[in-house]
Amino acid sequence: MAGQEAVNRYARAFVSIISKKENALALYGEFHDAVQGLTENKAIVHYFMNPSILTRDKVDMIAKMMTEAGSDEIVRRLIVTLIKNNRFNILTYLAEPIRRMLYEQLGMVEVKLTVPVALSKEMEKKFKAAFEKKTGKQVILSTEIDSGVIGGAVARIGSLLIDGSVKTNLVKVREKLTGEMQWR
Repeated sequence: MAGQEAVNRYARAFVSIISKKENALALYGEFHDAVQGLTENKAIVHYFMNPSILTRDKVDMIAKMMTEAGSDEIVRRLIVTLIKNNRFNILTYLAEPIRRMLYEQLGMVEVKLTVPVALSKEMEKKFKAAFEKKTGKQVILSTEIDSGVIGGAVARIGSLLIDGSVKTNLVKVREKLTGEMQWR
């Protein structure tokens, strides 16, 4: 993607500011919601991407919109800065790196757990505790139900994949018995 350096630069700057706040996660959530609200409406995107509209008019418009929406000043300043620097086009690409960097800064990790059936609250707590012990970080656990997972679970922690499903174990046994690798 063009502008990845700019995305990372703005994301790092924003995270360095909000990670010091007690409401850092709420600020990220507010930023995420603002991005969705601004980028889902084609008329708004067209307005802020239109080079024939003066930057000061765009800044006045976004400041008014965000003030009326009750946005936090930090979130408002980031979006105003993006508009002043003609970087509205990278707005949609900022949410993910900001989330990832913020979680890292706050000692958090997201774990995506895929299971064959819905887990009880007690079982979710056990999985969360096990992942927190393993990673040494606070875990944000999200679960997905996939009937293709015959038994057990598949966990994704960042780029690490832990596949403890019966299906995968059966494939491994088959590979050992037949000597053939199966690509999944």
